[in-house]
Amino acid sequence: MGVQEGTLIGDVLVAASFVSYVGPFSVPFRNGLVKDKWTPDMIERGIPMTEGVTPLDVICSDALKAQWTNEGLPTDPLSVENGSIMTNSARWSVMIDPQLQGIKWIINREEPHGLVILQQSQSKYIDKVMNCIENGVPLLIENLPEDIDAVLDPVISRSLIRKGRNLLMKVGDQEVEYDSRFKLYLQTKLANPHYKPEINAQATLVNFCVTEKGLEDQLLALVVEKERPDLQEQSATLVRQLSEYTITLKELEDNLLFRLANSQGDILEDIELIENLEETKRTATDIAEKVELAQTTAKTIAEAREAYRPVATRGSLVYFLIDNLNQLDRVYHYSMANFVYILKKGMDVTPGGNDGEEQVPESQRLGEPLPLDQRVKALINTTSITCFRYVAQGLFERHKLIMGTQLVMSILRQRGELQQQKFDFLLRGPKVLGEENPLPEWISDSVWASVQALKELEDYSTLPDDLVGSAKRWKEWMELERPEDEPVPGDWKRMPEFERLLLFRALRPDRLTAAMATFVKNSIGVEYITSQPFNLERSFQDSSPFVPIFVFLSPGVDVAGAVEAMGAKMGFTAENGRYASVSLGQGQEPIAMSNLNNMHKNGGWVLLQNIHLTIDWTSGPLEKKVDKLSEGAHPEFRLFLSAEPPPGLERPLPISLLQASIKLTNEPPEGLKPNLIRAYSQFNEEIMEGCAKQAEFRSIIFALCYFHSALLERKKFGVGNLPGATSGIGWNMNYPFNTGDLLCCAQCANNYLENNSKVPWDDLRYIFGEIMYGGHIVEDWDRRLANAYLYFYFNESLLEGMEMFPKFPAPPNTVNHKTVLEVIEETMPPETPLAFGLHPNAEIGFKLREADSFCASLVLLQPREGGDEGGMSIEEKAKMVLDDVVDKLPDQFDMEDIRSRIDDLTPYVMVAIQESERMNLLLSEMKRSLAELDLGLKGDLTMTAPMESLMHALAVDGVPSGWTRLAYHSLRPLGSWLANLLQRVGQLSEWTADLGVPKVVWLSGLFNPQSFLTAVMQTTARRNEWPLDKTVVLTEVTKKQVDQIDAPSRDGAFIHGLTLEGARWDDKIGALDDSKPKELFCPMPVILVKAVTVDKAEMKDAYQCPVYTTEARFRQEVFTAQLKSKHSWIKWTLAGVCMFLDVVAT
Repeated sequence: MGVQEGTLIGDVLVAASFVSYVGPFSVPFRNGLVKDKWTPDMIERGIPMTEGVTPLDVICSDALKAQWTNEGLPTDPLSVENGSIMTNSARWSVMIDPQLQGIKWIINREEPHGLVILQQSQSKYIDKVMNCIENGVPLLIENLPEDIDAVLDPVISRSLIRKGRNLLMKVGDQEVEYDSRFKLYLQTKLANPHYKPEINAQATLVNFCVTEKGLEDQLLALVVEKERPDLQEQSATLVRQLSEYTITLKELEDNLLFRLANSQGDILEDIELIENLEETKRTATDIAEKVELAQTTAKTIAEAREAYRPVATRGSLVYFLIDNLNQLDRVYHYSMANFVYILKKGMDVTPGGNDGEEQVPESQRLGEPLPLDQRVKALINTTSITCFRYVAQGLFERHKLIMGTQLVMSILRQRGELQQQKFDFLLRGPKVLGEENPLPEWISDSVWASVQALKELEDYSTLPDDLVGSAKRWKEWMELERPEDEPVPGDWKRMPEFERLLLFRALRPDRLTAAMATFVKNSIGVEYITSQPFNLERSFQDSSPFVPIFVFLSPGVDVAGAVEAMGAKMGFTAENGRYASVSLGQGQEPIAMSNLNNMHKNGGWVLLQNIHLTIDWTSGPLEKKVDKLSEGAHPEFRLFLSAEPPPGLERPLPISLLQASIKLTNEPPEGLKPNLIRAYSQFNEEIMEGCAKQAEFRSIIFALCYFHSALLERKKFGVGNLPGATSGIGWNMNYPFNTGDLLCCAQCANNYLENNSKVPWDDLRYIFGEIMYGGHIVEDWDRRLANAYLYFYFNESLLEGMEMFPKFPAPPNTVNHKTVLEVIEETMPPETPLAFGLHPNAEIGFKLREADSFCASLVLLQPREGGDEGGMSIEEKAKMVLDDVVDKLPDQFDMEDIRSRIDDLTPYVMVAIQESERMNLLLSEMKRSLAELDLGLKGDLTMTAPMESLMHALAVDGVPSGWTRLAYHSLRPLGSWLANLLQRVGQLSEWTADLGVPKVVWLSGLFNPQSFLTAVMQTTARRNEWPLDKTVVLTEVTKKQVDQIDAPSRDGAFIHGLTLEGARWDDKIGALDDSKPKELFCPMPVILVKAVTVDKAEMKDAYQCPVYTTEARFRQEVFTAQLKSKHSWIKWTLAGVCMFLDVVAT
């Protein structure tokens, strides 16, 4: 006792710190705080404490743990620690509980005391809160959003007022008498909530997010219960018995201590006490024997259960993969309950079990149980693919391969077979710039930079030499259309398949996704890369009265038709009153809720369409209703929901709604051919025969369908305004072209043909390109693109059987509708960029961007817990980059000095001053934020959200958002961006040194290039006394490079740094020409920019070429250049030809 008293201060200090501070963190972080931070510090300070003490030794006992287990608290370390924190904290607890593990425990624990469960979204919920406070009833506020109602602040912070003998609490404008028995529990389903700082001070945040090991133990119980119910029942009984024994022992000890403490006189004469002591001793001995026997039995059972652990391990791995998918898209949220249901279903349909294989498909039944080891393997395979398919049915097509890849990588990481350094190369694709490229004829500088980075890794050091030494074989492999189907040259083909992926990342990044699909297929099976078609009836089998089906809408997809058709088969129709469909919009919410309540009570199906249009109602009454669907639901009730997929959603859909639902996607077919067939199928022979000019009408309808399909499918090559877009060669903006546009155009064509003797091509082109499809288009260059298609397809040659693209002529206009569909199906060649008027290189660009997007998405799915083997933590990476950037940052410009040297404030000098001022703003912010982060990483400053954002950006080679707001448009990664910044500073330093007109200006190096072009116009207009508003710029491409320019131009200004996409510049003929194969970009020679009056601005045989800042194009136009051409503007417009100021080397 004396020893305990001596060490009490240290033990209590550790325990109190644990309860106060560790709640929000994971188990490894908690252990790190206690063992690596606090304990050494206390020893150093000489604070007395029990050697090896843990917080749980002080704040809970085995009896308490046993009691919590009986109440439903999981037995993993995280849950036990959380239980200790919540029962010992003086503050109310906020449970971060997305898997609902903590809330189940609290409900079981407090229900006998009259627990009241509320949600903040309920009407008049505050009245119930006040009632609980007055009557001392425990209160649970569940599903708490990030914005906590301010009226709850005094309740959460326990702000009490004493009046006489009474304690009062002010809630809103009312004072409520406070009952000391009142308890408050707060719970959120958000995995990473961002509450205001006051919440952390007023309440104790407790992280109930399940851990992989904790979930593994829980799933093991599920697997054993299915496979060996006898074992699981024995195990559960033993756990219960051990808990009861522990509680009984504790009660006996407490009773004995109480009697000893209250005994009077000689305790040896207290017969009752002696008898109680003997009874306690006898019972303790009896229990000790039972415990020993139980522990022996438990060991035997545990060994038998361990055989099934691999199934639980895989299940836990799959769950955490699924739980992290919301990093890819905010609609990917799945509940633990749904996952467990699907896991159980996977076990049920696994052949070779002892249950008679009742639920196994007949074709897969084995008729006899499998040996244990084979059964475990079968369970792993079947549960994995069942869970994968369940989730994949609700993933967008672009994310399905990503999920399969992450599953393979997670399995390899779990086995210890994933080499982190190589995996990082695969994800990041680093480059080492500056090394001379010895093979420029067939290896681009960008690829060579990747090879230089790859040779730094073990096993790849000889790659550059081998590329040079075996150039012929490597060249042949590099030029293959599908290199993933052929062996890699030399000994490299003997490398493990994963390590060969790094060769694709460096040498053929455009084929990385195809190589990855092959890798996934060979690792875990072809099922993981095969998409299942949309099948509502199959998904319906997993639904129930309280599990809705949620379909994401896509253009041209009829959800209502699919639900109605299935309902008709099963006897749920609007005619018999068992089916209701409501399309949400203004004023439809009461009708929707009325139908929902009616069908929920009486049985029937409800389809609520477009719930994204009424997001307030969806996030309020509908979310609340879905949360309570299980209460009183009719067995035949089903709820179907539909909404547009992101990025159309301005506000996110409620997480609990998404978690509760079976999610389905039904995207339109990919590819020109499926889209053309789909479009042409909107018509029939009756419609064709309904026009007086049948032949012309048939040709126009086919061309319209091709035009419609090309507009839709062109988007895949790049849409500039989509989030994270790195190319706009398809379209500058995303437009919702739909089947309605196609049908309206067809009707107009019919009307115009009926009322005109000749085909009015000009009228049709105007209606199609300016009104019907053009009504969607808001960008001028996109409008020109649509019109280019119309000029190309809609002219007299269409009636003569023109080629829609090489080797695909339009079908004869004399054949019927069915024959045309057959012609498309049988004769349409494989799709190439030529089908859209694009150069074949566009396919390479598309594949490169696809690979970059794929790898960027994979990065999002990787665990973020500090460093791993061979890797550094995020903080260490950020610190290393921070130091490097600080060393390279130049000094700011001395504006006072520059202004003092100005003799004549010309327009060019004004540009130099403005550019220097903007550069100073950027450099100042960079230095300030880096210094602030440096202090934060050292622990001298509290880390804020902007500092964390900066840290993550530096760690992943991204340009921080705080810098981009003050900088210029750029798609470069941080390393390249910084080098580019230093080049810009260099140009400004030279310019401001003499303040003259530079011989040639690197236009790409300016913050505001338009201002320089305006300066050219101002200078020329002043010299010639022209009105500035009647002056425009013209461009003339010279045959000179930068080093060949001796002096500034007298007619305007020389500029350089522009890059051409979609075509190349032929110096010999001084005109545009087709790009060379695999040459995506063409650097332009020096260009002369001069100013002329508007009346002299027309240039014959010139293509009006838009100039953009970066490849994304959207809202980044600088000016329009004139490039000489021997071809029509239509050719270059369809090819997406334009120039960029800044191109990321590809």
